[in-house]
Amino acid sequence: MPKKEKNKPEQNKIEPVSGQDIRRQRELKKISLDEIKEKTKIGKFTLRLIEDDMYSSLPAPVYLKSFIKQVSAIIGLDPEKTAEGYLIRMKAFKKKKIIQDK
Repeated sequence: MPKKEKNKPEQNKIEPVSGQDIRRQRELKKISLDEIKEKTKIGKFTLRLIEDDMYSSLPAPVYLKSFIKQVSAIIGLDPEKTAEGYLIRMKAFKKKKIIQDK
């Protein structure tokens, strides 16, 4: 059996992604929310909620993941990694908020 290397950085590790990261990339590509709305049929209100990290107002994670994948593909980010990274950050935020509220 091959030995597992210790201290080897995980190559497929997903980094947290914020709505600001998504907005920054969209603005760098000079793509408006209206353009994304037209291509994806995702409402502008929801797109703003995503970029503003308004976690409590966002749709269910299954829908959110799909929305972020669509947006990411348009603005040139890896759809899978961006969606997973956003959900990781959202879960961490919600977990921290729950702990702080107690």
